[in-house]
Amino acid sequence: MSEPAFWAVVPAAGVGSRMGGETPKQYLSLAGRPVLEHSLQRLLDHPAIERVLVAISAHDSRWRRCVLSSHPRVRQITGGKERCHSVLNALRSLQQDAAPEDWVLIHDAARPCLRRADLDRLLEELSGDPVGGVLAVPLHDTLKRAGPAGEVLETLPREQLWRALTPQMFRLASLLPAME
Repeated sequence: MSEPAFWAVVPAAGVGSRMGGETPKQYLSLAGRPVLEHSLQRLLDHPAIERVLVAISAHDSRWRRCVLSSHPRVRQITGGKERCHSVLNALRSLQQDAAPEDWVLIHDAARPCLRRADLDRLLEELSGDPVGGVLAVPLHDTLKRAGPAGEVLETLPREQLWRALTPQMFRLASLLPAME
């Protein structure tokens, strides 16, 4: 039996409604390139990742202008109304190529600062896990719980709190039914 493969899913069908503005955040310019290209490049630079599936809105007119849209290891799929629908569409598409025990890394399109060391560690730490896990860092911020009028009620302990990042990595056999 061969080793499980690694596949990446990048939901990029959002319109940036929470952020506002005319340009969705994945297409904002960062160092002369769209944020999405930086995010994709981080995944494509890793030799263990077989392919990156990018979920794009059916009405997206910007994607084809991205240099990486024609990369041989990038596959465009149609995104959904919400992030979860885009991920599910990608997972269903992935079933034609991936084995149930293969790994799927879900990485947000607007997270261009993924460090190679973090990606390496995620793959290494989870390689023997039956289900998967999440890239995360301990929370250092002070957290307050507020009352109905916005008044501070208490400071929450942060010792067991982590900030979840992406990618999140799970086995296809577990992830697909969970998303469905």
